[in-house]
Amino acid sequence: MALTLESYPADNSSVSSECLMVVSSTEALDPVTYPNYKFVADVYVASTLVARLKAFPDPTNSLGVFDISKVLQPYFTNGLNLSSNKVDYVVRLAYQVKLGQEYSDTLYTNLITDSTRYVANTYKERPFTSSVVLANGLASNMPSTITCLGNTVDFQLIPYFSNVSGVTDLTITYKNEAGTTLSTTTVSNADFVANKVRVYNIPNTNTNTSYILLTGTFSLRINLQCTKYPVRTLAWLNPYGGYESYTFGLISKKSIDVERKAFTKLPYQISSGGDVSYLANTVFYGGRKGFASNTKTKMKLTSHLLTDNEYTWLADLFKSPDVYMYTTAGWIPVQIGSTNYEYRTYLNSRLTPLEFDVEYSDEFNAQFL
Repeated sequence: MALTLESYPADNSSVSSECLMVVSSTEALDPVTYPNYKFVADVYVASTLVARLKAFPDPTNSLGVFDISKVLQPYFTNGLNLSSNKVDYVVRLAYQVKLGQEYSDTLYTNLITDSTRYVANTYKERPFTSSVVLANGLASNMPSTITCLGNTVDFQLIPYFSNVSGVTDLTITYKNEAGTTLSTTTVSNADFVANKVRVYNIPNTNTNTSYILLTGTFSLRINLQCTKYPVRTLAWLNPYGGYESYTFGLISKKSIDVERKAFTKLPYQISSGGDVSYLANTVFYGGRKGFASNTKTKMKLTSHLLTDNEYTWLADLFKSPDVYMYTTAGWIPVQIGSTNYEYRTYLNSRLTPLEFDVEYSDEFNAQFL
């Protein structure tokens, strides 16, 4: 038996894209001697067999092609975690594939045992020549300088990735408009475990702060601008498997959509004596009456005047499947109501704000009648 692994997914390949393994076999070229031939791929996670895949030889080249991404996707779970100002997210999964074959209704397994490989909870847009997307540094597409509205910011989530443990500490420097340092905080990363995304919350409760500098594991400047409007903070799952946030501090408008259900009844009643009446106790019976209403809450948000790089970055918010909005009661799951996103540039549109709707994911019922 001659079974050969021709190609396999690169380490840290995106589990959201195809993770293809291609196998060849001399037996697949001889369907007479080896009838009903199939390639077999056993997928293992933590030394446990989790799936057995079978594939007929491709009619063009007689190769066996397996996409193992669908098997591995359920092993990643997402969800915003703000139990502290420094939270780690698992974004990488180890797996192993053992290859075999089947013909004449007989199964032959473990003919090739592949090396342990890894997939990542990431995604990358096409076109791409490699699906490897994780790299050391800021695990975000945000530019090196961003602007947030609101001098006091409760949450500013910044994600970082490294393939080594115990990376360099992060220094957070708060400065005023003149560039004078107001305070400095050092975040220790001695407990960092390699190949995770660490999300830092960089809060600022000092109204004199004009900008925040982050240096060490990466460099980032956060400019803070005053606003007279309430600040709305959104957090979302980004393309690298971590969570990041942004504040929208211009006009925000809250609205509701109400879906009502009603039934029709006779506008009168007839007594046992044959008398017809249209009201009782000065209240008319009416002909149409509601019995249920369902309410959806929406919020229209507006950003500051965005740069080209900020427009490019915030497209990740619109693509994200997991978005939250901060309220005094906690983080509420929301969905982006807008279905179109325009990449605006200064050359074409000058500086413009971003306006869009978010919809609360929960719906409310009024009393049922």
